[in-house]
Amino acid sequence: MEMFKLSLHHWLIALLGVAFGLSVATSRIAAQTVVITNLPAYGAKGYLSGYVTNADVTTNCLVVFIYVAGDWYSKPGCADQLVPIQPDGSWTANISPNANDVTATEIAVFLVPTNYNLPCLDGVPGLTNTPTVEATAYAVRGNPGARQLSFSGYGWWVRTSSGNLSGPGPNYFSDSTNNAWVDAQGCVHLQITHTNNTWQCVEIITDRSFGYGQYRFTVSAPVDSLDPSAVLGMFTWSYDTAYNDREIDMELSRWNYAFGTTDVEDFAISPYNTGQVLRFSLPPDLTNSTHSLIWQSSNVAFQTLNGNFASTPADPKLLQTWNCAVGIPPAGGEQIHINLWLNQGNAPVNGQPVEVILSQFEFVPLGPPLPAQVTGLTSLLAGEIQLAVQGQTDWHYDILSSTDLLNWLNIGNVLATNNLFTFTDTNPVSANPRFYRTLTDP
Repeated sequence: MEMFKLSLHHWLIALLGVAFGLSVATSRIAAQTVVITNLPAYGAKGYLSGYVTNADVTTNCLVVFIYVAGDWYSKPGCADQLVPIQPDGSWTANISPNANDVTATEIAVFLVPTNYNLPCLDGVPGLTNTPTVEATAYAVRGNPGARQLSFSGYGWWVRTSSGNLSGPGPNYFSDSTNNAWVDAQGCVHLQITHTNNTWQCVEIITDRSFGYGQYRFTVSAPVDSLDPSAVLGMFTWSYDTAYNDREIDMELSRWNYAFGTTDVEDFAISPYNTGQVLRFSLPPDLTNSTHSLIWQSSNVAFQTLNGNFASTPADPKLLQTWNCAVGIPPAGGEQIHINLWLNQGNAPVNGQPVEVILSQFEFVPLGPPLPAQVTGLTSLLAGEIQLAVQGQTDWHYDILSSTDLLNWLNIGNVLATNNLFTFTDTNPVSANPRFYRTLTDP
């Protein structure tokens, strides 16, 4: 939490750091991190840059890899694998010295000791032969020509199979607005449609990677009415085939009655033929449900709840839990996929389109939240005040204002999609001083 005061003359006064409703552990050791601040656009040459924190720049450096058409390559190149870190923690790497490099869809940056001496990667399908790194950063890029939508504060790509059969299924996948759209309430609608004499399925994919943490999906639809041929999938996936594509699945389906007549959900970690699957029935009349997984380096904890819950409710609402510690993939470049498809490509049993609605997707990082700091205020022409805030990516922060430091008004909630973000107070400044503070929203 951080407070700032704004007077009628827009003077900026930083108050002493007093915690309001936040408990911060002072003994916590700051972790080493790698941050990417500049990522060249897909199709454009340029330099990748960023900074590191809490690392000794005299004994550490970076290695950078890009993923192009199914293979990994060291950058800037085999002759100069090691990227130095400047005294201020900043770094820069040329990730597109060659023409094909501009089509890289994934970038990996590892913080390593300066004595790193592993072989250069020059067309390796899986990024597995890597050192024990001290910190990592991944970035994913998609073709800007793909259709995009915004759901739950995040950007998503809508997949198309360009008129060809593709997995899962196999099926045809369409990026049409008839197959995926967001309504006025912010819910995403996914629909299997019958177009041009074929059944068109749908899949949306986050435009970034999240890594370890908790993933929550709220399905606001009666799952017992899902067609027996349809499958709703919510999962992590990496196009790098290492670690079985880092696939961690939650799926709802009747699987064409293969397991009975009721709705079935499964929790699974690829590969499935090694016992890393739990399959269970869902109760009838389940119209609003939360499906979550907590992914850690050695365990994945799954949970299904009857209702929309951010934390575990009373036992009657808890439908299923499962912990799996077998075959857990390391995080690295995977994205979240949500798809609605037809099992084995079979048409819907009732011959009608299939629709599923999700009201929310949330990602919560592991560990306690870090407080946000208001780092600056700017007066806008319309009398509005723009706050510059430094927080932690993927945490929600409440923004509060006061004129007397006693009565606080919540003026907004922000999802930090970056460590630095802005918030605009649309209430015109009055003759009274104005103070601001931030609180972490759990």
